[in-house]
Amino acid sequence: MKNLLLLVFLVGIVGCREKALSPEELQPLVGKWRLSAVQPAGKNEWEDVTQSSQYQFEIRYDGVILDQNGLPACCAPKYLSVNGKTFTIVPKESLPNNPLCALVSCLACDTWNMDLQGDKLIVSYCEGSGRNRFVKL
Repeated sequence: MKNLLLLVFLVGIVGCREKALSPEELQPLVGKWRLSAVQPAGKNEWEDVTQSSQYQFEIRYDGVILDQNGLPACCAPKYLSVNGKTFTIVPKESLPNNPLCALVSCLACDTWNMDLQGDKLIVSYCEGSGRNRFVKL
């Protein structure tokens, strides 16, 4: 009986452990990404983005999200959830101030959910907000 209780306890501890993404596992995300399509909330079809100046962002080696000018993104998340594993963003070097962020009212979600498949990245920012598909540059 004691062995059974010990086994249940150990399985419970191991099973409750948070699935964390290591810095090494983050590496496929590092780089610049360009918006290629959007899927509005409640729709099952993707709409291609054909504007000449599509939205771009960059993921730095430490998970920090930068805008297309290399400045910290406004309303950036605290966490990335990539293929079911969570990565806590902790800047490894100082970040300059982005003056555009003073003009933005953030209702940001703490976690960006990401599905990485090769050079395609699907991002959902908040529950029920739709999804964006990016391609790596």
